Amino acid sequence: MILESLKRNHVMDEKVWEMVERANHLTQGDYDSWDNNAPALVPLMERILVLAREQEDWQVYFYDMAKLFWYIRRSSVNNIPLALKISEMFHHDYEQRVGEGVGSFAQEWRVDLAAKILSFYCEYPQIDDGKIARMLAIFRDCEARYGSDWNYGNYTEVMEFALFNRDKDLAKEAAKKLEKAMFHCYCYVCTYARPMIGYHILHNEYEETVELVSRVCRKAIPARYRWCFERCQQANEEDMKDTVLMNCLALGEIEQFGRFFARWQELYQKPKQGKADDTFNIFFRALAGDWSQQKERLSLAEFDDRERREQKQTPLDSLNWLLCWYCYFKMMDEDGAGKVRLLLDGNAEEDRREYSCREAAEYFERQADLLGEQMDRARERFCYGELKKGFEECLQYRR
Repeated sequence: MILESLKRNHVMDEKVWEMVERANHLTQGDYDSWDNNAPALVPLMERILVLAREQEDWQVYFYDMAKLFWYIRRSSVNNIPLALKISEMFHHDYEQRVGEGVGSFAQEWRVDLAAKILSFYCEYPQIDDGKIARMLAIFRDCEARYGSDWNYGNYTEVMEFALFNRDKDLAKEAAKKLEKAMFHCYCYVCTYARPMIGYHILHNEYEETVELVSRVCRKAIPARYRWCFERCQQANEEDMKDTVLMNCLALGEIEQFGRFFARWQELYQKPKQGKADDTFNIFFRALAGDWSQQKERLSLAEFDDRERREQKQTPLDSLNWLLCWYCYFKMMDEDGAGKVRLLLDGNAEEDRREYSCREAAEYFERQADLLGEQMDRARERFCYGELKKGFEECLQYRR
């Protein structure tokens, strides 16, 4: 349940408590059911936030804000405008020293939210390096003043920032904190294994990466942390190996990409079972020679393009997915696949038309270049040309 840590004695107002119970009722099932309830759950949690602030019930306020921010960033919900609004609210509250005297429960969630906003900001070219640096400073201040052992898990987001900037010193700092994280309440795979994959790749530690992936795939982690394999949607072999290859691309480590891809190519050569719903995975499968589920893949290409146009995905996510599709259709063109029917630059069914695979590749390349130029202008340490070149160089590993 999404607000399960709130107990009746934490909540000052009866009406707010009734809404807390309603939010928990909407999230009693699995995560898919949570996401299906988003139309009711998001406005409900927004209302809790408003009332808690009015009543200066800071325990409820910061906890609800942190959980709402996490929830709307889930891929099936992805309410970007609300995430930006909450980020600005957080900044304002920090500057105004709102809720300074509240207990440790609320302060821990304040630290948690600061970390998540830091990670979120990296994905937007509209947010400059100065504001991101300020957010890192806010996190450090909050963590130093209010953080507990529980907040060591928030260095997952600090690791993401370090990898984004290829900052080895900050990555080492984050890794030391993550070693101390409380994995009985954090998912071991998401909070430790996935960030540390990026850390090892950044430091060119091939064997350490293979060993970490192997341990997760064998579920060879302490027994008290194995609950994550039942609850986490990403705690599986394919997602772990996707994470390795994705980090290689993001960090420009194409030689490492080639080594890992050669090691695991048989996994990607087998036709995908279930729904084709991950763009990176489709790209890796195409490299390995799996061209199954073509209808579903084209539908996902349309979906990714529509999400970009409607600004329902972060620019950085859209940029990576555009590069995947650019290379995907480039491979189809090289194989002489001819034409595909796609709905691009439109929403009505009558807008769907035939494109040559080369035209489709050029369309996605053009959109990626536009976003890449924006990221280059906004980020001193971002290099779109290197990122794009890395995707293109991966084509040499086609099977």
